[in-house]
Amino acid sequence: MKTVLEMKQVSKKFPGTYAVKTIDFDVFAGEVHALLGENGAGKSTLMKVIAGYFNDYTGEILVNGKTVQLHSPAMAKANGIQMIYQELSLAKPISIAENLLAGRLPTKGTWLLDRKTLIHESKKLLGRVGLGHIDPLVAVEEISQSEAELVEIAKALGNNPSILVMDEPTSALSKEEVDRLFGIINVLKKQGIGIVYISHHLPEISKIADRVTVMRDGEKVATKDITDVTTEALVEMMIGRAAGEMYRKRSSSIKEDVKLEVKKLSRRGFFHNIDFHVRRGEILGICGLSGAGRSELARSLVGIDPIDGGEIHLDGTEIQFRSMNRALAYGLAYLSESRKEQGLALRLSVGENILSASISRYSPKDGKEIVKKLIKDLQVNPAEDHRMIATLSGGNQQKVLLAKWMATEPKVLILDEPTRGVDIGSKMVIHQAVMEMANRGYSVILITSDLPELAGLSDRVIIMRNGHFIGEIDRVDCTEEELLLAANGKGEYVNAIRESR
Repeated sequence: MKTVLEMKQVSKKFPGTYAVKTIDFDVFAGEVHALLGENGAGKSTLMKVIAGYFNDYTGEILVNGKTVQLHSPAMAKANGIQMIYQELSLAKPISIAENLLAGRLPTKGTWLLDRKTLIHESKKLLGRVGLGHIDPLVAVEEISQSEAELVEIAKALGNNPSILVMDEPTSALSKEEVDRLFGIINVLKKQGIGIVYISHHLPEISKIADRVTVMRDGEKVATKDITDVTTEALVEMMIGRAAGEMYRKRSSSIKEDVKLEVKKLSRRGFFHNIDFHVRRGEILGICGLSGAGRSELARSLVGIDPIDGGEIHLDGTEIQFRSMNRALAYGLAYLSESRKEQGLALRLSVGENILSASISRYSPKDGKEIVKKLIKDLQVNPAEDHRMIATLSGGNQQKVLLAKWMATEPKVLILDEPTRGVDIGSKMVIHQAVMEMANRGYSVILITSDLPELAGLSDRVIIMRNGHFIGEIDRVDCTEEELLLAANGKGEYVNAIRESR
């Protein structure tokens, strides 16, 4: 089998530490080679070496059997290497076509844009990722996040790569969209493209990868054929210890008193006639496919977006918020799905972020103590409250975001994709913190596309589809299979409400 990429004893050192140390790594033509490891394990640094971000790495890199120097992104691209980042690089205000052909727009003569060729070439690229039906002249900001993800892939394919690096490509996709992406990846494999696939979703790895390499603390632990390794073994290699069950059913301590109750809540075009309640000490899951209206419901509950009808009751008293500040004052907190855009102030320190939503609650001394405690409880690494939040790994940033809302001591905490894009170790820490909050009497509403997480943490799950609640699954009956069926409007736990209501 032809080797398209080979790295020999590659190292990258930052002041005082090795981020990557003497790594051997290779990729065959037409294979998916998964790269796993906790946040901070060195995966991103290794891939940035491949993508040409460093000119001071050591070791040897061969592309298609030829030794190359990858000292700039342009050099990497010239050698057939394309990287698709988790944070998309698309310019949202301009058209899909201009994004796809950025830096190589077709022209007539010297300056005049060749519009006909622009549209033709863009449609060809969109067709390769199943988006042939989309108008390439539409602005990126007008399409969905999942469609933007596929546009990013199409953009990379436009440079005819032999090596494609995909960093968390499914983090914003529903299961249906993941299946669609996997179909595209299988086509790319048949075309002989070698794919490096970085993901924290282990079930995906067994479906799409041919081989897997695990990194820990900047070093390679092992490379295995995917058929020769179990999920449990991968987890143990990543975190350095036996993990047991990743998603454990917790011992519930639900009280009878209803903390939050919603009656006939509606926001036109997003969700309609929503009824539910959550009790003290309960973790209530909300399940649904992308576009079901889950995040929109959460945003309206805390006053970010308006409602058009219905009632919200907290501790038996009807309330309605016009801002998130008012919601916080009453005891409702919302951890949004986008930590960088809506959750954290990246130019502030860890401690400043943790206290940013509750600074008026604490004296300077008490504030320092609560920050210290939360950093310890959530195992934030490095455990330095003065460190700039932007310098932390994604998993540790997510822990700080959770700490921010825990510091407000909310009566009801709404978690929207609380472990998206984080490593196994961070996910386990976050799970434990959520369970402990519920055990202490807090009410938690959990919105997540991670079905094992939803089934493992929730005491009860309500199913949302096309803006309606269509069913409910109790804890004893809650499995990934039942959740998946219900989210697609099928199965015994879908009632007669459905989307026809």
